[in-house]
Amino acid sequence: MNKQKSLYTNALILTLVLSTITAPTAQAFELPLTVAPDQLSGYERTLFKHWIDADKDKCDTRKEVLIQEAIVLPKLSGSCVFNGGKWISSYDGLSTTDYSTLDIDHMIPLSEAWRSGAWKWSPAQREAFANDLTDQRALVAVTAGLNRQKSDQDPSTWLPPVDQCTYVSNWIAIKVRYSLTVDSAEASALTNLVASCNITSITAFAIPAYAITAGINPITLASPSPTATVSPTATVSPTATVSPTATASPTTKPTSKPSAKPKTKKTKKPVKYSTCAKARAAGVTPIIRSKNKTLYALNKALDRDKDGSACE
Repeated sequence: MNKQKSLYTNALILTLVLSTITAPTAQAFELPLTVAPDQLSGYERTLFKHWIDADKDKCDTRKEVLIQEAIVLPKLSGSCVFNGGKWISSYDGLSTTDYSTLDIDHMIPLSEAWRSGAWKWSPAQREAFANDLTDQRALVAVTAGLNRQKSDQDPSTWLPPVDQCTYVSNWIAIKVRYSLTVDSAEASALTNLVASCNITSITAFAIPAYAITAGINPITLASPSPTATVSPTATVSPTATVSPTATASPTTKPTSKPSAKPKTKKTKKPVKYSTCAKARAAGVTPIIRSKNKTLYALNKALDRDKDGSACE
């Protein structure tokens, strides 16, 4: 038993970032997370400030998620008042035109985040986590009853009624994103679920500021375009690590990115975007301070983790 625990602890890694973690077809996917005991004391929901209106457009984070996930966009009036709209809850597949029946679920519940590393974070880091609109897997609009049924449980004790394999993949991706640990029961459940779901790749990006807080050497690389694809022949070993001194070569930028730029040719002046979704649609993400100070200054509010890169 001690040998098995040791294998869990030593084999799992956190340094795979900004890449599609891929295992060969015949090889099991190795969980890219660190096993550690939970921090069981000190949690208070008020330590995670939410829902905020980061871009001051009168739509708080809850409303922004609803706008992102609407299959029929609501019309907005006044102080972000919704008129109409339609949504589908990914946890049960139910559709609704009444957004009040939906909760915004933190994929990693706030108290679970606290137990697995957020107890080390600064108030600003906890606020950014609780209002993360830059990765659509972090916050999900779902049927309220299921969100409350889930509460703060991890996949060892709760899974949604439908599309459980996507849920498992997203859970792992957000844990990697924030350099959060897993407890032994959670690690065992995730390992079994990854195998039964035949998950062989997960796209994950560890945010450097959270990696530093977790005690990992951060690696800052240019974020890939949302439309970029990975060559079917390219693989990254689950046990591979990336050198902290590695930097992104200018020639490694996705070739598909220029195709997303025609929308920006209408104006040469930097634009302030209300959401990262709009910035991505304009083809200007990530907005990196060192590359475009003027554009970054206009969109500084979109840099939730204050690492100098907005909408990464």
